Amino acid sequence: MKRIRRLIGRLLGRNGPELPQPSPDELETLFKSRYHAFKLLLAANNRGLELMAAMEQAQAEGQVYGMAFIRAHATALGVAVFQMIKNLTELAPDKYDVLFERFHAIQENINRVLESGRTMDDGPLVVPLDQVDREWADFIGAKMANLGEMKNRLGLRVPPGFVFTSRAYHLFFDHNELQPEINRLIQSATLDQMDQLFGLSSMIRQKIVRAEMPAQLAEAVQAEYARLEAQIHPGVNVSLRSSALGEDSPEASFAGQYSSQLNVHRDNLFEAYKEVVASKYTPQAMHYRLMRGLRDEDVAMAVGCMAMVESVSGGVAYSRSALDQEDNRVYVTSVWGLPKSVVDGNALTDEFIVRRSPALTVDERRLAHKDQKYVCYPEEGVCRMVLTGDEADRPSLDDGHILELAELALKLEAHYGGPQDMEWAVDDQ
Repeated sequence: MKRIRRLIGRLLGRNGPELPQPSPDELETLFKSRYHAFKLLLAANNRGLELMAAMEQAQAEGQVYGMAFIRAHATALGVAVFQMIKNLTELAPDKYDVLFERFHAIQENINRVLESGRTMDDGPLVVPLDQVDREWADFIGAKMANLGEMKNRLGLRVPPGFVFTSRAYHLFFDHNELQPEINRLIQSATLDQMDQLFGLSSMIRQKIVRAEMPAQLAEAVQAEYARLEAQIHPGVNVSLRSSALGEDSPEASFAGQYSSQLNVHRDNLFEAYKEVVASKYTPQAMHYRLMRGLRDEDVAMAVGCMAMVESVSGGVAYSRSALDQEDNRVYVTSVWGLPKSVVDGNALTDEFIVRRSPALTVDERRLAHKDQKYVCYPEEGVCRMVLTGDEADRPSLDDGHILELAELALKLEAHYGGPQDMEWAVDDQ
């Protein structure tokens, strides 16, 4: 028994029997405390390993990510390491205190590197899509950076357009002093109930859509829109899509939480831009940021503006199954009209499955009864049409287009080094 007590004394950081022996209750309390610290140490270590693995995977697979992704992961990794050191000192008092000093020195060096480089004030307010690629993710978000990469490096048929950059977003917010007011509203709100979150969301979004467009930004947009008119035709309608910084990073997905504006007339271009920016404050997006610990001001909203495609059919193609890792066939989902209902997930779709080898072959066809489709109004906006007759049951895509889409999906997978999905549309030309 004495030997066991000496061993316990050493475990608890004491030198041996010359010190007063702890009572059984004290031993139990200390053991629980050390055991809890040990579990926290393991959890912090696992979290640190996961973060480093995510960063290494992003680099190895060629994913599009910017400094927002790196800063977020570096910050989270710093927290994990600090927790490891803190719990080590709980397990062995006075033995690892020197690690705090080394940690702070290393953290300062990391912060110095992360704060260097270009800032949001260095780039343009608006940039043509044909001038960007994945290196622009810090200014236009991963979504539009990906589209630029596909258009300009892979030669895929991406509709022409331009992007409101993160600098445009900050100029718009600064011009209207929106961020301080939004911060005040968020800090003064009690968000433990969803109805309060809905009320706060509505208040913030109204402030944004009623805000004034800065003259400098309006002039830059008008110049880029005129350039797009010269490429397509005068008065071309456009679609506006969110491309928030960090929106599609490997550990944060805002899919379906932000707004898209389809078939927008040039007279309503600025209103549509503000609607997309305001969708940063949907209840779903705000709740997601709160749960992920993302600061509101760290998520800048870039917005892509592209010529509207009036599609005969559209949908989403996946380079391999999202449900079965062993299934490497290409999956193409399709509906009549715009792909809006596929992206929103509110309609039945045709599904075509393509086998890769020995040659691309349509392996399965799963046809749905498609009772509706979305089409563009002649002037502006979209409408839902009810399908009648044989169109509802006919395939919304022919084999030629199915195989072409499968080939494009595989081209993207090869370029990025991992499974990919892409939204597509087939026009009547």
